[in-house]
Amino acid sequence: MLHQNLEWFFPHKVEEAVKLIEQQGVILHGGGTRILKTSPKSIKGLVDVGRLNLNYIHHADNHFSIGSASTYADIIRYSLKTNKLLILAKALSEAASTPLRNRITIGGSLKDFPIWSSLYAPLLALNAQIEIAEKHEKILSLEEYLDSGMIKTKHLIKRIIVDDIPNIIGGVKRFSLIRFEYPLFTIAVVLQVKQKTVSEARIFITGVKGRHKRCKRAEHFLIDKELNDETIQQAEKHFAPKFVSDYKYSAEYKEHTAKVFFTDLLHELKGTLK
Repeated sequence: MLHQNLEWFFPHKVEEAVKLIEQQGVILHGGGTRILKTSPKSIKGLVDVGRLNLNYIHHADNHFSIGSASTYADIIRYSLKTNKLLILAKALSEAASTPLRNRITIGGSLKDFPIWSSLYAPLLALNAQIEIAEKHEKILSLEEYLDSGMIKTKHLIKRIIVDDIPNIIGGVKRFSLIRFEYPLFTIAVVLQVKQKTVSEARIFITGVKGRHKRCKRAEHFLIDKELNDETIQQAEKHFAPKFVSDYKYSAEYKEHTAKVFFTDLLHELKGTLK
């Protein structure tokens, strides 16, 4: 049950919202799904982001700007309409249910980072940046955001920035027994390919020990190589995520499954090359 004297705030400016969430027990409210995971009695105030003009997706100057109040469904619809942000849209289209995709905001999902997140792996692989509002606004990479521990502080994510890079291919795979279940892990691979040769690679997995991991050994192995069956077979040896055992699966089982998913994903990407 929510706090008996719960207050609602409806700021029109980001600066107002940032000041409000400095208060104890006051949190941002976008889609509202975070409340399901928060002790309701600890919430004393909700700051609605609906009037902050943060629900948008723009493409200009070779990058995409995604307002933090945009929902998963907003991104999926944009991708279907423009044939852009395909890697991100694929991951989000498989997350949660249709009603929840209509509610979950990208900013809220980034701030919470549940271990089953389908959002982080593709954004990390796409080398996304985020603009943050606290006492001072700043732009930093999503990797820096996680590594700095800033995710634990009180702040508002204004937008996500993704470069529109030519000659990239990429994909996402999630492991869950049924589509509707939380994934145990999500793998995202983004490759920049020139004349069938990999020039850049970014490979991330979430749901692992430590929540996320950049697979640098596999990245380095793929660079300057043609993406063929032999390369893929060898790449698997350089892909070694670490997991924690749980009541369903051992760490070894998850590690084996992740390797299978990784090689399957590389084979799928090889099939897209002409």
